[in-house]
Amino acid sequence: MYNPPIIQLNLKTMKKLLLPFLAILFLASCGMESMNDMQPDQEITAEDLLSEGIDTDMLNTNMRLAPAGSCDDDCIEPGGSVFYPVSDMAMLSVGRNTKSVSYSAYNTETDFVVEVTYAITAGPANARATIRIAIDGNEVEYTDVSSGSTVSHTVALADGWAGCDQVAFSVVQEGLGTPITFSESYALIPVCAEESLEIGDTYQGGIIAYILQPGDPGYVAGETHGIIAAQSDQSSAIQWWNGSFTTTGATGTALGTGQANTTAIVANQGAGSYAASICAAYSVTVGATTYNDWYLPSKDELDKLYLNRVAVGGFASAFYWSSSEFDINYAWFQNFTNGFQSLNGKNFTNRVRAVRAF
Repeated sequence: MYNPPIIQLNLKTMKKLLLPFLAILFLASCGMESMNDMQPDQEITAEDLLSEGIDTDMLNTNMRLAPAGSCDDDCIEPGGSVFYPVSDMAMLSVGRNTKSVSYSAYNTETDFVVEVTYAITAGPANARATIRIAIDGNEVEYTDVSSGSTVSHTVALADGWAGCDQVAFSVVQEGLGTPITFSESYALIPVCAEESLEIGDTYQGGIIAYILQPGDPGYVAGETHGIIAAQSDQSSAIQWWNGSFTTTGATGTALGTGQANTTAIVANQGAGSYAASICAAYSVTVGATTYNDWYLPSKDELDKLYLNRVAVGGFASAFYWSSSEFDINYAWFQNFTNGFQSLNGKNFTNRVRAVRAF
């Protein structure tokens, strides 16, 4: 029997039931459209991920683009660790997975280095990769590279290389879809020219008093080392000892022995105010750097201060203590009027100028 009211009620009921389902289908279709916009093997960028609402901060930190150095304006400090890398990153969406490959390339003082990081940033992370890195034709291949791993290739720079010389390198990552490749060149960053230092220059908290020469203890060919004197005397009248005639073992007289002498004297004489202790306690801060490795110069180091006293400046025409001990009662001093070196009782008072090595 036909009963319109009952049918009308059933339609209303069905409508209530279908509306949520239709809404779900609509949202799903929108999501499918968004997903279909990223076809498999389509290369995408960090900007694409941001537009899709994916947090790029979740990506491996090695994927961040690093500021490149200029081979004309920048240089690598000898012994430093700032190498001005260039970096790039590529990503690929393959099914449920999004893979990324990033590289960082730079030169040190002696080598050229390319580091490559492979990672699965979305989906199951068990897809392995093969990565080939070639530097000027010198190639290495890594197989079975797991997600999150970094591999690298290093080659020695050719003899006579110079800043702005070009090094060609390439990276090929295979596995999980279309290979990701990079083919680049890098302009080598030069090594900073060694700073020209001269006796009398203000440097590292004091004044350069001597620069080591061939044959000197501690001399290294191609490097600049020497003695820095404090800019003024640390005392105009102070005893060598701390009230105790003892053998301290501070018998070094040559260049490079003053630091060990000072350490031995302070260990033997203990706390107090005497020639070695006030040098060891001396400290100078320049900018953010504090220089606190000062010492009482040895007999030969003190003589270099005398020879270059005019360039260093601030010396009096008086006696200055060295850290070189002669015996239980005497230590070496130097007359800065005539350069004469002799012995004086440890209980006598002389002037003191601290030094440090560089």
